[in-house]
Amino acid sequence: MLVEDVMTQVVYVVRKNDAFSSVLLLLDKHNISGVPVVDEKKRVVGIISEKDLLYRLLPTEEEFYKDVDYYSSHERIEKECGKILKLKAKDLMSTDVVSIEPSAHILQACALMLVRSIRRLPVVESDKLVGIVSTHDIYRNFLKTLVEKDK
Repeated sequence: MLVEDVMTQVVYVVRKNDAFSSVLLLLDKHNISGVPVVDEKKRVVGIISEKDLLYRLLPTEEEFYKDVDYYSSHERIEKECGKILKLKAKDLMSTDVVSIEPSAHILQACALMLVRSIRRLPVVESDKLVGIVSTHDIYRNFLKTLVEKDK
């Protein structure tokens, strides 16, 4: 089974200058846990996951150790959370994007996700985004097919 057999072809995307609120509303509206960031030519320049958003809620390790007393208070951290509203997709995204081609075997996608501890892979052909494959796609399609064959 190939990636193109299980990938989602309708991919919601954001641009680098989209506001935090736009990213959050997109994830919520479509009940998805991550979204590719693309440029004007549909090239993937980053990816944003729910984890990326959550990391922005807490201080970095460097910030924490500069003022342990300040960041030991949940009330103070909650007050700092308002800063996230000013961020744009380019501030939130991971730029170390792992992608895969549609012609790759689904087990290659699975291996990449496990090794890199990620839950989705943009599917790219000729440098353009053509789909996305997630752990859910593998579960719903490939693993389910294995179980059905066994019956």
